[in-house]
Amino acid sequence: MSSIARTEATGGALDPDFLAWQTSLPVDRRLLAVDVAGSVAHVEGLVAGGLLTREEGDTLQAALRSLPGRVARNEVELPLEEDVHMAVEVWLRATVGELADKLHTGRSRNDQVATDLKLWVREAIGRLLEALERLDVVCEDWIAEQGELAMPAYTHRQVAIPVLARLWIGAALRSPMARDRRLLAVVEEEIAESPLGAGAIAGNTLPIDPWVAARELGFTSPPQNPLDAVGSRDHALTLAFACARISQHLGRFCADVVELSADGLAKLGGAVACGSSMMPHKRNPDLFELVRGQAALRLGELNALMATFQGLGTGYHRDLQQDKQVLFASVDGTVDCLRMVALGIQHLRLDQAGCIAVLERGDAVATDLTEALVAGGVPFRQAYRKIGALVAGQRAKGKRLVDLETADLDAAGLPHSLLECLDVEASARRRASRYR
Repeated sequence: MSSIARTEATGGALDPDFLAWQTSLPVDRRLLAVDVAGSVAHVEGLVAGGLLTREEGDTLQAALRSLPGRVARNEVELPLEEDVHMAVEVWLRATVGELADKLHTGRSRNDQVATDLKLWVREAIGRLLEALERLDVVCEDWIAEQGELAMPAYTHRQVAIPVLARLWIGAALRSPMARDRRLLAVVEEEIAESPLGAGAIAGNTLPIDPWVAARELGFTSPPQNPLDAVGSRDHALTLAFACARISQHLGRFCADVVELSADGLAKLGGAVACGSSMMPHKRNPDLFELVRGQAALRLGELNALMATFQGLGTGYHRDLQQDKQVLFASVDGTVDCLRMVALGIQHLRLDQAGCIAVLERGDAVATDLTEALVAGGVPFRQAYRKIGALVAGQRAKGKRLVDLETADLDAAGLPHSLLECLDVEASARRRASRYR
């Protein structure tokens, strides 16, 4: 490694073991493209401020722009430095000579990495929104095929009331995902301001207009407060929370699928169902269980970020180096899980006969009968007790509400019109009619 970020005042050479241990290059090399973009924009600001000639700026920018592609094609290997920022600068000096010494004018790695992270977060938001949109399209297709099927809604993990499948998947995924998209818009607001120009912590005294780089990079403004610009990672926390919340929503949906599969109410296609290494008959919902488990990892990553930032003073601290590894894992894991759930839904089929049988066996129309009595003028609590007694009477005879006959209603002093409310599919359609 070079001593590019050391002077006589810093002291002697770093211990080689410490130098190798503290490098973040294996992680933050992923920021190469956005780091180069930030440097290209910074060079433009230096040219505008008269600190570089146009020719010098063009030379630096051409070399910088070529680097990500050359690395991707394995034509160039980044030098092993403390981080991606120093690696780029060392490579640049080897490529264009002493001109590279002007690149870091008016800039610190503190505002540089803060800018890189915001640019990366912007791309991450795009990836998440694309994955959310893809999953929503898959949900729409599933609803078109199976959305009008009746299935049980559960409270306390017990059969409650008949619903249409479109309401279930809407509650489990589509509505939460719409809210998640709005949460990602909050992250977009938090990355709107460019950190570039904040320097190490208090800006600089050079004739560099930070608006130039801010506009080049698509930010709405340059830094408004340099201390906040280099030290704030609120956007990282909000993004990690968004990933954790998205994953919690996915985990809840997957828990439903696991339950439905275990109860014989849903069947998974062979493309997403796993077998057992010992039991030849198994068709396991591994995809959904793995996604459910991933939600715990997202929560852990959010907690890790919050714990890292807890107790840090205002401004930049080297602790912040740890944020990228956690945030990368959080976003990557969430995007992967969104993709896997989209795949899983395409191979998820409800068993309508099984759903109807469970609804009938669970006396899921009891509330419908209660409401029918209320509609006929019976006070709710009286109707509630009458139907409760009717359920108990049927069960004592080894029967269910769907087995009711006129004699049963006569014995209970209830109107024969209740027989019209026993169809569980009709109940689901009736209830869903007001929710489109």
